[in-house]
Amino acid sequence: MAADSMVQLVSYLTAQQPYEIVGTPESEWVDFKSVPPQGPYDLSTDRGKFELAKDVAAFSNAGGGLLVCGFKAKKKQTELHEVAEKVTPFDKRLVDSTKYKDIITEYVRPLLKVKFFWYDHPEDDLEASGHYFVIEVPALPEADRWAVVTRGITDDGQFIKNSWTVPIRNGDTTVFLPQDEVYRLLNDGLRARRGTKPAMSARAADRPGAREALRAALGMAETPVLFFQSVPDHPRGLLPGMYADGGLRDVLSNQDTLRNADAFNWASQHTRPEPREGGLLLTMSARGGLLIDADGGVTGAAAATPDMLGWAMEYYSGDGARRISVFVLTEITLEYFRLVDLQVMPLVDSTWTHRIVASDFTQAPARILAPGDDPAFPRRGAPQPATSNDWNHSWQALGDPERDAYQALRHIYALFGLDVTTNPFTDEGRVITARLQERRQ
Repeated sequence: MAADSMVQLVSYLTAQQPYEIVGTPESEWVDFKSVPPQGPYDLSTDRGKFELAKDVAAFSNAGGGLLVCGFKAKKKQTELHEVAEKVTPFDKRLVDSTKYKDIITEYVRPLLKVKFFWYDHPEDDLEASGHYFVIEVPALPEADRWAVVTRGITDDGQFIKNSWTVPIRNGDTTVFLPQDEVYRLLNDGLRARRGTKPAMSARAADRPGAREALRAALGMAETPVLFFQSVPDHPRGLLPGMYADGGLRDVLSNQDTLRNADAFNWASQHTRPEPREGGLLLTMSARGGLLIDADGGVTGAAAATPDMLGWAMEYYSGDGARRISVFVLTEITLEYFRLVDLQVMPLVDSTWTHRIVASDFTQAPARILAPGDDPAFPRRGAPQPATSNDWNHSWQALGDPERDAYQALRHIYALFGLDVTTNPFTDEGRVITARLQERRQ
């Protein structure tokens, strides 16, 4: 027997009939992985990380597919492709799906909504036991192609910094987009852009109108504000179920926050989200608020005042300047991406752009930030003043709240001439949620 489609292959695994899959050839939609002692991919090595990223990107460029772990494939002389010839189920402890997700998030662009599934081998089989691990890779929309692995690799299995590759599934193998083809695509893109409107530039995801509308609704026209903004790169029109039971309005009303609504997050005990031009507006008194556009785009505003970002910092500001609390800045930033990455982005099938805008931070009294922790704790260095009144930077959303929060803080710290690594709640490219929770136990 053999599976002739992704649906049939998954149905065999669901029904605990893995032997029906034996004889299935590898193709544009399926690749089989046997399982050595380190697991299907050895993520302790650069080569293992590259192989995982390469396989995922290649399938996304070829219309989607399945990476099926737990089958040995072999090419016979009479066959054109490798064929699943043996079941090799394995222990679940050999795969940490969180690490798999982190590798894909870090090394594949754009962000892909990869799914992971476990399937059981029949318990009454005396010849084999264990489980099968399947990675389902979605097809990348034509408008978003091509998926890129953000690292190349040497012959001895080491990452090459400042390099990238474009893998493509070709039958049962993976090849890489030739340099000449990359050159042609880049030039085609440049030619296509000539004569287009400025709105089609890299800042197309910027929505200054939403920021101004939110600022006006909050009565913060003269207040320094830190804006967070998240916009789908390819909006799909009205977001379905905005006001339905369990929809986005209910999500905003019952947020899953790290601490209660009096902490530094985007929840409110006193107001509910209100309908606004097909979207939602949630105000949080003098602290800030959220505006959800009809297509799911999100704008958040946090006041750079003692009510929010400068909470309990007046005593340490000096010379009339307003000091920003490192703890508050980090918590409100992480809470924004916990809300947007986990609750809003999955509702729109698109890549997304995140953005931070620090507005009026140099107006007197200037906003200042210091490396290290807040003054009540050991700290390093002197406070640094903001260097711009219109600090506007963006990045492609990673979909991981801790990583996106780190990217936001990296840009915010640069506004003050500081490196984000001086923030004690960050490490290895992410905000560490546990450190925030430990500080406020």
